[in-house]
Amino acid sequence: MRQIDNLDVLRMLTNRFRMKLYSLLFRIGPVTVSELARRMDADPGQVSYHLRQLQRYDMVEDVPELARDSRERWVRAAMPGWRVDTDLEGPYAAAVMQAWTAQWVIDQFERLRDFERNLTALPEEWRDAGFGSSRHLRLTRDEMAQLNEQLNAVMEPWRKLTAERIAADETPPGSLPIFLFYHAFPELP
Repeated sequence: MRQIDNLDVLRMLTNRFRMKLYSLLFRIGPVTVSELARRMDADPGQVSYHLRQLQRYDMVEDVPELARDSRERWVRAAMPGWRVDTDLEGPYAAAVMQAWTAQWVIDQFERLRDFERNLTALPEEWRDAGFGSSRHLRLTRDEMAQLNEQLNAVMEPWRKLTAERIAADETPPGSLPIFLFYHAFPELP
């Protein structure tokens, strides 16, 4: 998993189109630029421009061995996952982090909305597989940090399995991309 500590990378990802493009590429890649353009309902030139922006920061890589001819361009996400360095300081860092976080949260909830809207398009055996949960807890800051560590520990074997499958270009029969997100945050009483 790559640690993102460059504010320019986060600033680049505050662009809504790029965030959606990267999410789609991570979910379905490797894929052709023309297929990305079709799925994004965008011009291939627009998609290529934003892919170049992502490539500047090693978020996306070309996969030339998949091309059938010199006109076909294949790309994929260049890493199995990443996390943001939250220790970045200063007013510029705060503004970039706030803009990136806002875009990230919008992306997460739009993906959940799309799942609900397209539920009937899923194979029948997958329609009841999605889940969600919320809990109201009363914790100290240290306990919340411990909860975060425990949740990440639960996810780690699944993240590694996914990274291994991506590296081996392996898709088990019957598998689908799974998007999981959760939030934990303090609320004022």
